[in-house]
Amino acid sequence: MLKVVAASLMMFGAFSTAGHGQGSDRSVAVEFAAGTTGTVISDRIVGREAVLYHLGAEAGQVMDLSLQSSNAATYFNVYAPGAGPGDAALAVSSLISDSVPDLNQFSATLPVSGDYTVMVYLYRAAARRDEVAEYRLDISITGKPQGIVQNDYADGLMGGPDFWAVVATGSLNLRTGPSQSANKVVVLHADDVVRNLGCRMTEAQRWCQVQTVTEPKLTGWVAGRFLAEAAEPAR
Repeated sequence: MLKVVAASLMMFGAFSTAGHGQGSDRSVAVEFAAGTTGTVISDRIVGREAVLYHLGAEAGQVMDLSLQSSNAATYFNVYAPGAGPGDAALAVSSLISDSVPDLNQFSATLPVSGDYTVMVYLYRAAARRDEVAEYRLDISITGKPQGIVQNDYADGLMGGPDFWAVVATGSLNLRTGPSQSANKVVVLHADDVVRNLGCRMTEAQRWCQVQTVTEPKLTGWVAGRFLAEAAEPAR
């Protein structure tokens, strides 16, 4: 399986991380509004700063990116799940390729499921001069997810624990579907343990289908970022 995934990534296009000024990196978790397939981000970088946008998607979906900036030396790299600055990129927006039809444009069918990273940065010479870039990044992920992944969850939506513990600081809504717009089933609380029924990526984040372990056993979906691996509860 690992060989197949690696081959797919090589065919997708492994490029260098050309041009990054190697300064401070700022991370941003991207989430789409309920029921939508994209978002627009307005931000700025100065000098060697880079911004890493993390967003979830599944194999077979199409990711489209478009970057517009006040500084012509602004570009982005796209990294596969598990990779980031210092690793080979799936695409570099300053290099025309099958997935980069024009500068700062990206469109491709994704080869694997997981959290992708989009790094926005100033090209090295501009970064050294401490130039400023005001930019707009348009992101969309379209196409139907492949469905929940059976046999639990871990990196790349494969494997994982049988049980989750809720790690939200407050309450966590158990919903009828994998979306903030889905109806609420019940409210979960910190340290509640639930059975893992599989996860999927939607609205650019991970959602997990779970079942409560106490009667009445209720099934629904929760945002995966509020879950952590847990042991089976005592009977």
